[in-house]
Amino acid sequence: MKRLLIMGCLSYLLTGCTHVILGAVLPELLAHYGRSYSGGGILVFLEFGGFMIGVLSMPFLIRRISRRSTITLAFVCLFIAMLSIALLPPWPLFIGLTFMAGVSFGLVESSISTFVLMAAKEQQAVAFSKLEVFFGLGALFMPLVSSLLIAAGLWKYAFMLLAISAIATGIIWSKLSLGEHDELLAHKADRTQKTMKAPVLTKKSLLFLGLLMAVFFLYCGMENTIVNFLPSIFKDQLHASSSISTLAVTAYWIAMVVGRLFTGVIAEKMTYFRYLAVSFAGSLLTVLVWLFSTSLWSSFAVILLLGIFMSGMFAVALIYANQLLPGRTEQTTSTLIAAGGLGGAILPLGVGWGMDHFHVGVSIWFVLVSMCVVFGIILYSGKWRVPALRSEA
Repeated sequence: MKRLLIMGCLSYLLTGCTHVILGAVLPELLAHYGRSYSGGGILVFLEFGGFMIGVLSMPFLIRRISRRSTITLAFVCLFIAMLSIALLPPWPLFIGLTFMAGVSFGLVESSISTFVLMAAKEQQAVAFSKLEVFFGLGALFMPLVSSLLIAAGLWKYAFMLLAISAIATGIIWSKLSLGEHDELLAHKADRTQKTMKAPVLTKKSLLFLGLLMAVFFLYCGMENTIVNFLPSIFKDQLHASSSISTLAVTAYWIAMVVGRLFTGVIAEKMTYFRYLAVSFAGSLLTVLVWLFSTSLWSSFAVILLLGIFMSGMFAVALIYANQLLPGRTEQTTSTLIAAGGLGGAILPLGVGWGMDHFHVGVSIWFVLVSMCVVFGIILYSGKWRVPALRSEA
């Protein structure tokens, strides 16, 4: 299990870097191609569109070519995409490569997350929180590395760095031995025999899955909104300088990483439902304070506190859903991650439109309303503590 966690953490570090690489070099990228920020919006949409396709296709690929082959294939495709992007091809090809990269890291993230959840058994929250820590580290450090490369006029080599990391990681996964988990890693469906099908969702459990999809849709929309618009909020509402405003995002990610270091242990002791209820309640109160925060330092305190409360939501909600819908780990995980990817792509665009046409404070109100909705869903889900599935005849 230790070797699996090490490889999973390294892989999640890479996906964290991949998630933020376009945003980190976007001004230089758009200047090179002579495109406006609408071109950047197209890239983000295609990247997340590819991400969702990668996530949703994961169960299909694992059943047919095995988990090891799926993960290796995803890293090889990511290598090809990042290497080709580093060569700065014509814009139409660049767009297609962005989509390919999204498919690749969608496959990586969903394949490894389901693998760890199935292997960890009684310590799922502890194991998954470690993955989330390294994802946060990747999202935190990639902009710093990119800024150094931009300063040196070598920004395109940020993609080259990710390409080399992807192929190296893919080679390791293709040769890796995980001891007792090798069978799970190499398993694929035997199509010569009748396979055991996943339990069928009842109406009640289908409703629960739909509500959890809404939770992930709104959560990822909130997280992307905070990450993308924090500098604008600090600059326009608090009149902070550009450099100080950018530090707000760094502070948020630092708080997320620190919080994830303790998420697993706390969630296991509190139970997943109580952890989620406390996290969303704390976040809701923090955002309410944020609405009335008028000083720079109190706003920084709010952002740090919000990062702590939000740090374990994604991982624990994913485990909570699989706990209530047993026997469908691959299907449930891919569905919820895809819902999150959709929310992360669409909702920030709507918030950005609202900020342009109304006021920058629209972003905070969006987070507040979304927190209220998600908190209500989590409280309602407490009624369904017993799995509501039936086996297919």
